[in-house]
Amino acid sequence: MRALIFLSLFFPIAIWWYIMSNCTVSPVLPERLIFLHALFYASALLLPTKTWRSVYIKGFYVISTFFIFVETAYALIYKDTITTSIAYILLETNFSEAKGYLSIYLNWQILILFLVYLIPSIFIFKGVRWLLNNKNKSSTWDINEGIKTEQTKIPSFLKNHEKRIKKSFLFLFASLGTIIYINAHHFEHHVLNKIITGIEMYKKESRQYADFIANSKESKFLNSVVKQADSSRKTLIFLIGEASTRSHFGIYGYYRNTTPGLEAMSGQLAVFRDVISPFNSTIPSLENVLTFASVSNPEDIRQGSIVQLVKNAGFKTFWISNQIPLGLYETLVTMIGKTADQSFFINMGSAEVQHSYDENLFPFIEKALEDKAAKKVIFVHILGTHSLYDLRYPKEYQVFTDKPQTKFPSSKSHEVINQYDNAVLYNDFVVSQIITILNEHAQTEEEQHLIYFSDHGEEVYQTMNFEGHADAIASQPMFEIPFIYWSNQSEKVQEYQGYTNRAYVSDNLIYSVADVLNISFGGMTPEKSIFSAAFIAKPRMVKNGQDYDKLFSQKNENTSLELIK
Repeated sequence: MRALIFLSLFFPIAIWWYIMSNCTVSPVLPERLIFLHALFYASALLLPTKTWRSVYIKGFYVISTFFIFVETAYALIYKDTITTSIAYILLETNFSEAKGYLSIYLNWQILILFLVYLIPSIFIFKGVRWLLNNKNKSSTWDINEGIKTEQTKIPSFLKNHEKRIKKSFLFLFASLGTIIYINAHHFEHHVLNKIITGIEMYKKESRQYADFIANSKESKFLNSVVKQADSSRKTLIFLIGEASTRSHFGIYGYYRNTTPGLEAMSGQLAVFRDVISPFNSTIPSLENVLTFASVSNPEDIRQGSIVQLVKNAGFKTFWISNQIPLGLYETLVTMIGKTADQSFFINMGSAEVQHSYDENLFPFIEKALEDKAAKKVIFVHILGTHSLYDLRYPKEYQVFTDKPQTKFPSSKSHEVINQYDNAVLYNDFVVSQIITILNEHAQTEEEQHLIYFSDHGEEVYQTMNFEGHADAIASQPMFEIPFIYWSNQSEKVQEYQGYTNRAYVSDNLIYSVADVLNISFGGMTPEKSIFSAAFIAKPRMVKNGQDYDKLFSQKNENTSLELIK
C-alpha cells in the first residue's frame, strides 16, 4: 500500500510521458523527470516533523505538476517539446494578444487534460496524509527512516545512531544523484530551465531591439513620411515565404502540378518571373528585404523597417508569424515584427524541427482582417518549404511519391525531391487560401493587395548534388524566388501583368510596397519599385556585391557551381 502511494506521486509524469510520446516529433526523456522527482521526494526524509514533510511533498507535487501540465498542454498545441521561446509569450504578450491566443487554443482537449491532472491529485494528497500518519503495531513506519523496520533486529550500538546513519546515506545519495543529473545535462530539458534561459535571451534581444528603435528614430526616411489621413479603406497582406525556389512551382513551368490553387486563380495574379533574393540564407536576406538596407547600401538598415514605414503612413500593422520568435536565426526578424501594433508568434517549436503547419495562422489572419481599422498592413511569415521538408505538410498532401526528374538520381535525392514537392503543394494551399480569406473579408469599397515572395530559394538537386542552401556555396535555385501579386483591383493586376518579366532583386521591396500603398516620403525612389512605370533595371547585386546576372551567365548549367567567396 505504501509503495503504491509513493508511486502515485509519479502519476503526472506517466500522463506526460504518454502524451509526449504520441504528440511530439522530438525525443522524450522520461528519466529526466523520474529521477528528479525521486530525488526531491526522497529529500523529504531529511525534514524533522510530519508537518514540514507534508507541506514539502504537497508543495513540490503542486509546483511540478503545474509545469508538467504546461509542457503537456504545449505538446498538444504545438506538437513539440517546450522551448526557450515560451519566455517570449510570457514576457511579451499583452492582454489583448493573450485573449486572442486563448480563444483559439483553449479547447476541450486542454480542459480534459487539466481535469486528468487535477482529480487524481485530490486522492493522491489523501494517500500522502495517510502515509505520513499511519503506524501499525508489529513495526514502525517513520518517514524519517523511510523503510519498514523490525526494531528487535537492530543492534543496540547502532540503534542510537540509526537515524543519523540513514540521513547520511540519504544525503550522499542526493549529492551523487544531483552531480549525475547535472553532468548528464538533464536539467537543460526541464521547462523551468528553458523559461529562465528564454528570459535571458529575451533580455539580450530586447537590448538589441532598443538600439534598433533608437537608431531608426533619427531616420530621414521615416521622419519624412506623409501620413494618409483620408477615410478610404486599404489592406495589404505582405506574405513572406521560406526556402521556396520558383523552379519547383507549377505556375512557373515545373513539370509537376505543385501549384493547383494559384493556377486556378492565375487570371487574378501578376506572376513575376525574374525576381531573386539578395542572399541565399534567411537573416541577411530579410535584413535587406524588411529594411531600407540593400547589398549596395547596407548602412541604410539604420533608416528603419518596412513596418515602421507603413505605421508612420497611418496604417495599423499586424505581424503574424509561424517562425519561432527567439533564437540565433530569428533575432532581427523578431525585432522588426515587434514594432507592429499587434504581433503573434504562434510557433514555439524547436529551431531544428519547427513542427507547426502554416494553416494554423489562418484564424489570426482572419482576426486581423476583422479589425475595424480602415488602413491595415498584415505581415505574415510562414514556414513555407523550410527543411525538414517532410514536416512542412500534413500526410494528406503526400501526393508525389513516384520517381522524380533529376540530374542526380539516387534513392536519397528521389525521396527529398518528393518531400519538397509535397511541401510546395501544401504551400500552394496556404498561399491560395490566404488570398481567398483576404477576398472574403473585403469591406465595402476596400482596396486589397497581397504580395507573396520567399526570403530565398533552395537547391533540391536541380543544378548540383545538394539539398538546401548555404552561405558558402550558391546556385541559381538558391536565389530564384516566387514573387506573386494579387489584388481585387483588376486594373492594377492587368497593369502589373505587363511588368512580370522585369529583372528585380527583393532588397528594394520596401519601395515597391510604398508604391502599391501610395506612401510618400523623402527617400521614395519610384525607379526601385517593380510596380512602377518609372522602374529602371539596374545590375542585381547579391552576396558581397557581386553581379548576379554576370556571375551565373558564365556558368554552364551542367557543371557544379563554384563557391562565392
